[in-house]
Amino acid sequence: MNLWNLSLTFREVAIDFSLLSLFLVLGTVFRRYGSFFQKFLIPNNIIAGFLGLIVGPQIIGLTNLSSDRLEVYIYHLLALTFVAVGLRQEKTSWGKGPVSFSITMLSCYIIQAIIGLLVAFAFIYTIKPDLFPAIGLLVPLGFGMGPGVASTMGNNWENFGFIGGGDIGLTFAAIGYLIAIFAGLALIRRGIKNKETKLINGLDSITNDVRTGVIKEGKPKVAGFLTLSQEAIEPLAFQLGLIGIVYLITFYVVLGLTTLMENAGLGGFVATVWSFHFVVALLVAISVRKLMDITKKSYLIDKGLMNRMAGVCVDYLVVGAICAISLPIIWKLWLPISIISVLAGIGTYMVIRFTSTRAFDDYYFERFISLFGEMTGTLNSGLVLLRVTDPGYRTSVVEDLVYASGIALVLGFPLLILLNVPMNFFNNSLTGYWITLGLIIVYLIILWVFWRLIGFIKFKKPAEISKVERK
Repeated sequence: MNLWNLSLTFREVAIDFSLLSLFLVLGTVFRRYGSFFQKFLIPNNIIAGFLGLIVGPQIIGLTNLSSDRLEVYIYHLLALTFVAVGLRQEKTSWGKGPVSFSITMLSCYIIQAIIGLLVAFAFIYTIKPDLFPAIGLLVPLGFGMGPGVASTMGNNWENFGFIGGGDIGLTFAAIGYLIAIFAGLALIRRGIKNKETKLINGLDSITNDVRTGVIKEGKPKVAGFLTLSQEAIEPLAFQLGLIGIVYLITFYVVLGLTTLMENAGLGGFVATVWSFHFVVALLVAISVRKLMDITKKSYLIDKGLMNRMAGVCVDYLVVGAICAISLPIIWKLWLPISIISVLAGIGTYMVIRFTSTRAFDDYYFERFISLFGEMTGTLNSGLVLLRVTDPGYRTSVVEDLVYASGIALVLGFPLLILLNVPMNFFNNSLTGYWITLGLIIVYLIILWVFWRLIGFIKFKKPAEISKVERK
C-alpha cells in the first residue's frame, strides 16, 4: 500500500503536473514539425516521455522528476483509466470479432510469458545465476498490458526482492512501444506491397492530419455531448465527479478486502491485492454503470467525454512511465532485457499472424496489424496502426479491438493470478516459476480447445490461408 502512503507536497504535485504537461505540448510540436516523427507516426505521448527522460535528472538534469512520485501517478492513472472505460456505454452485441480478438490477446500474453521465463531460466542456469526469474513475467505486463500494469506489478514484486521491478516493467513497456511503431509500420509497408490491405493502396493515402497529428482542414470531430445544463454544472466536471466517486468506492472495497485478509492470516497477499486495484476499479465502474442503466439514469453519462477522460489519463500515464525508467538498472540488465524483448516481439508476431486468417472472416490484415500494435504497445498504438490501414475507421475492426480489450482483461484475470504464484505460494523459489510455466501452458491449451469447440477458429491448411490472403 506504499503507493497510497507516499508523502507528497502540493508543490511537488503541481510542478510534476506542469512538467508532464509541458512535455506533452512539446511532443505535439515535435510531431507537427518533425518529419521523422511523422514518417513513423510516433505518438505524441511517447515523444514527450523520452523528452522528459532526456532532460530529467538521469541525463541532462534540467528537471527533478522523482521516480517514486511518477510511479504513484502511474499507479493511480491506470485505475482512473479503467474507471472511465467501465463507466462509458457498454456494447450490447459481442459476436465473433471481439471474442476472437480477446482470445488472441490472451494467447499473446501467455506466449510472451513463456518466452520470458524460458530466457530467464537460460540466464539463471548459465551466466547470470542471480537474475530474478520474475523478469520474464514482466514481458506480458509491459508488452501486452501497458506501462501502468507493468509498473504496478513490478513494484509489488519488489517486496519479494525484485530490485527495480517497477523500472524494468516500464522498460519493457517502452521497448514494446518502439516495436509496435517501427516494426508495425514496416509490416504495413510489406502488407501494402503484397496487396493484403483492403482499403489503401499505399502510404501516400495517409492523410496529412494523421501524419502531423494536427487537424487543420475539414470539420473538427465532436469530442462529446453536454448531458447537463451548463448553468447548473459543467458537464465535464460531472463526468469527472463520477470517476472520483467510483475511485473512492474502489479504495474502500480494496481496504475492506485486505483488512479481512489480514484478520484471516493472509497478510502476505495484501500487497498483491493492492496491485490489482485497477481490476477492482473496473468492476466497480461497470457495476455503477449497470446500476445507472437499471435506474434509467445512464443518460447523464456521455461516452465521448468519458473516452476523452480515459485518453487524458493514458497520455499522462505514458509520459510519466517513460520518464520514470531507471537507466542504471536497465544498463545492468540490458542483455536479458534485449533478448527477451526481441524474442517476445517475434513470438507475438507469429501468434497473431497464425490466428488472423483462421479466426476472422474479413479484414485479415487490418485485424492482424491492430492486434500487433496493441500486443506490443497499448490500445493507442494498435489504433494508430489500424488508422493507417483503415482511414476514418470505416470497418468494424476498431470497435472489436476496443471491446476485446475489456473482455481480455476479464478473461486474463486468472493469468494475473498465475503470474503471482511463485511469490505468493512458493517463496520465490525456482520450483515455483517452473510450476507457473507449466500452469500457463495448460491455460493456453484450455483456451485454444475452448476456442476451437465454439467454432470461432478454424485450422486451415497453408494453401487455404494463402488463398484467403490473396483475395
